[in-house]
Amino acid sequence: MTKNTQDKIDWLRLARSENVGPITFFRLIKAYGSATKALKHVSELRGKISLCSEEKVRKELEEIESFGAEILLFSDENYPQLLREIPSPPPVLTIKGEKSFLQRNSVAIVGARNASLNSANFARSISVEVGNHSIIIVSGMARGIDTAAHEAALKNGTIGVIAGGINNIYPKENERLYGRVIDSGLIVSEAPFNAPPKSENFIQRNRLISGLSLATIVVEAGLKSGSLSTARFATEQGREVFSVPGSPFDLRCKGTNRLIKEGATIFENIEDFLDSFPHLRKSQTQLFETKTEIKKDNIVDDEIRKIREEILQKLSHTPVEIDEIIQDLQVSSNLVNIALIELEIENKIEINFGKVAISSF
Repeated sequence: MTKNTQDKIDWLRLARSENVGPITFFRLIKAYGSATKALKHVSELRGKISLCSEEKVRKELEEIESFGAEILLFSDENYPQLLREIPSPPPVLTIKGEKSFLQRNSVAIVGARNASLNSANFARSISVEVGNHSIIIVSGMARGIDTAAHEAALKNGTIGVIAGGINNIYPKENERLYGRVIDSGLIVSEAPFNAPPKSENFIQRNRLISGLSLATIVVEAGLKSGSLSTARFATEQGREVFSVPGSPFDLRCKGTNRLIKEGATIFENIEDFLDSFPHLRKSQTQLFETKTEIKKDNIVDDEIRKIREEILQKLSHTPVEIDEIIQDLQVSSNLVNIALIELEIENKIEINFGKVAISSF
């Protein structure tokens, strides 16, 4: 066994020990100089720390390798710099996918699980527009806004942060999305392999989402939405928070409106973000090149083009439910939504309150 291998095992043993969170972990490292030395002295402490066995750690490492994932330690050179800067960063990450994304500029898009169709579509639009500036989209793989943000970012790049072990997909309905993110993006977990997504882990996940990101954009959130904790963590980490304003009559917008009252920057379009991060702005020529490169996926693009044509043929100036369009076309709702986003951006259609019609302009 090499020294580096033993160092990794000792680091992981300490991090996986009972009653050792990130704060305690780094205090022990600071006090004793290394994980190896800390393990030798833990028994001298008056607090109760139950050490994780070397056997258990070795088993986890084997399972992670078999799963095609890998361990990333805080001490590793390629540990993400943005995450390294937050208070109490995770000592250990498990990752699967395109790990180079951890070194890229990234922005979080989060919001309600029970998102309105308009907000989900807006999240997709934001995701595409931000991604076109070579920015990775980070979100939590949950229903609603998270799913919309990830789906729209698959071509430009996305990172999914999950609450359970790297192999534990939640919600189960996002199993296909999980596979697609791994194929073209990255999945990140702080939890041990096989760990279930416990309720308390979601708060820790939210801290990672904001910690990996230059800024957090909250698209839609009620007063009890978990995405508000992501915004709070972002503020504590010194990162900018953007919030999409909503109707005062919609309970799903109470949280985002409150964020604005508390000082979050209003987000109505991509310019609101780029005004705060001008160094990330691409020129129009660069944007054109990016969009051209993205469209290399000819099969999907052809499908979307056909769907766009069919939508325009079926629509009139009388609004119809988007769900009716999806049922009528009998194709993937994801592709229909992408086609709708493109048509709306081009001002060919208008979308309001879940209904769509030919543009009046």
